[in-house]
Amino acid sequence: MTAHHPNNGLWNAFREGDQCAFKRIYELYAKELVSYGYKITTNVQLVEDSIHDLFIELWQSRTNLSETDSIRFYLFRSLRNKINRAQQRDVFYQSVSVEGIDRAYEEDTCESRLIKDESQEQLLRQLKQGYGRLSPRQQQAIDLRFTHHFSNEEVAHIMGVNYQSACKFIYTALKTLREAVRIFSIIGVLIFNTIP
Repeated sequence: MTAHHPNNGLWNAFREGDQCAFKRIYELYAKELVSYGYKITTNVQLVEDSIHDLFIELWQSRTNLSETDSIRFYLFRSLRNKINRAQQRDVFYQSVSVEGIDRAYEEDTCESRLIKDESQEQLLRQLKQGYGRLSPRQQQAIDLRFTHHFSNEEVAHIMGVNYQSACKFIYTALKTLREAVRIFSIIGVLIFNTIP
């Protein structure tokens, strides 16, 4: 598994009770966690509560946490599990609220990165229409792969599915997006250019 942001020293300092290290972890990953949370659920309150609870529990259980090769991967997986558990046990979170979803997710999405100049606005509209036709699991897989740059294997682990299922989510989603714009070469270049 590839470590995107090892920060082993930062993680270990946090585990030893360093409040500055804990604050730095929050600063580094909170925004990405919000963005990812909205791919799991459109319930804004659930996402905010889950991230809040995640960091509280991290601090409270810091001495019992093990080392990690990737803080980012650990947090994404933990948030997904927390949201899923909350949805299963609490009927309050089973309702869907889309208030603020576009605003909160607008800044750093796969589609927003495709806007390089005015000539691509039509392509963006077509992509958004195609993206809207994807299943929630396909959207989540695409977001993890191309917005957050996780490998297919990491996408599988975060989503709690096997490797083949993750690849299928990504492949079928890309096929739908390609069909939406009907220009294979353009969609391929633009999407894959978001990978550093």
